[in-house]
Amino acid sequence: MMIQFPIPYEDELLYSLLARVGIRSGNVSHRAILADIFGTDRFTACLELQPGISSIISNLPVGSKISANQLIFQNSMYPFYTAFRDEEQANFIYSNMLDEHGRDLHNAIGLMSSAIQPQAHFQYCVLCNQLDMERHGEYYWRRLHQIPGVRICTKHGIWLTDSSVSTRERTKHIFTAPTQDNCSEHSVQEVADKEMLSQYSCIVNNIERLLNLKYPHHPLEWFYKHYKNQLIRKGYASEKGRVDHKRLRVDFVDFYGVELLESLQSSVNGESGWLKQIFQKHRKGFHTIRHLLVMQFLGLTLDEVFNNDPSDWLDGHTSKASLPKRKILKKTMTEEYREQAKGERRETWLQMWSQHPELGRLELRKLNPKVYAWLYMYDREFLMDHMPEKLPPKAGTTRHDWDKRDQEIFEQVTEIAEQLMSEVGKPLRITMERIQEILGSKCLMPKHLKKMLRTRTFLEQVVEDAEAFQKRRVLWAIGELKSNEESLTLNRVKVKAGVSRIPDEYLNDLTAIAPKHN
Repeated sequence: MMIQFPIPYEDELLYSLLARVGIRSGNVSHRAILADIFGTDRFTACLELQPGISSIISNLPVGSKISANQLIFQNSMYPFYTAFRDEEQANFIYSNMLDEHGRDLHNAIGLMSSAIQPQAHFQYCVLCNQLDMERHGEYYWRRLHQIPGVRICTKHGIWLTDSSVSTRERTKHIFTAPTQDNCSEHSVQEVADKEMLSQYSCIVNNIERLLNLKYPHHPLEWFYKHYKNQLIRKGYASEKGRVDHKRLRVDFVDFYGVELLESLQSSVNGESGWLKQIFQKHRKGFHTIRHLLVMQFLGLTLDEVFNNDPSDWLDGHTSKASLPKRKILKKTMTEEYREQAKGERRETWLQMWSQHPELGRLELRKLNPKVYAWLYMYDREFLMDHMPEKLPPKAGTTRHDWDKRDQEIFEQVTEIAEQLMSEVGKPLRITMERIQEILGSKCLMPKHLKKMLRTRTFLEQVVEDAEAFQKRRVLWAIGELKSNEESLTLNRVKVKAGVSRIPDEYLNDLTAIAPKHN
């Protein structure tokens, strides 16, 4: 029996809880720790779905109010991996987590065969760790940061960092807690692409909802119908359900971007892939991440998908008459139909042009972007021959004196950079985004900087990459230690600067000052 069981922290993984049990027990034998927790040393440490929950509950200290339901729903990945599974499958997994054997748990969630694989090492957020140390005096593993594909802490807008703790240790009987040794990297890497961060945040918010809220279980057919209904609403499928997979794939990649899809291990390259298969009558399950990607793209919320019967989608305000009618362009269409489609779109374009002769190219294009896009792809020569002439500048259009503007912006940017460099306390990295945020306008966009040579040249010199920022932090740390009359050791400088290594150019000086320290 366990002497004490820690109070779980917010979103703490059960693996992390059991690691803290081992630390508090004072045992140095991993087998003895297992015996304290489970009553036997035959159990193995599992990241996603830990079996033997019933044994843990039976070995809790007297008076503990921790329940099996709490550990499974609040401290394991069970809600995430079973969200898109039917009730029978979810109950099977739940029962196996209670059982001391827990056979086939990984097979039941498709972990071994899934195209989305867990991370090789436990991940952590540098800033979350700093807050945890201040609040609790220790680190812990968060569930959200171990979800396959999740590589960003959206709370702080930075990339997660790999610890030195493998998620699949060779010794399967050890629960390893995060420490300053195995989470030694303290440099912060901000996510520069704010649009990708915004998309990522939406996905992560839905993951958090799945982890913290209980949604009803449904068969795969339930989700298939929801997706198909929305495809018809959005015009990606005909009323009979025939899907334009080519256009769907192009728009899907354009919506998320290649980098985000690759980060979530969900690229959609190739004619046949998971994106096409998920819109077909399901013969197999799909990873939760991919369901969330599809839902967000189609504009569906978790509440809509889980709580609304897809068979009722034509009730209320939506009727068949209001559904978008579109003809699906297939590679197998006849030449006759191709010419007919071309003629219809040409006629629509010419009619728009004749009705709005005052409009320029961009305004005319916005009236019917689908027709413009079709003609641009399949009948470009006609489109280029039937476009309005470029309109003269409108009266009152603002024309900047870019030399004058360059001087003004240069002076403001110089002042901001000097302010950032001279701020008291731990240095802040000088980035284009930070300068522009302080400036309060979007005048540093690439298209503007092309016209402001002096400002652009200055920014190229002052904006810091990761290496330059690391060096400045080290210099700051050395200065702080000297002013406080503290000894200059490598470890002290690392901790003060929040870096994992000291650049070589400062290493020799520090070694000469404190040769006895590592």
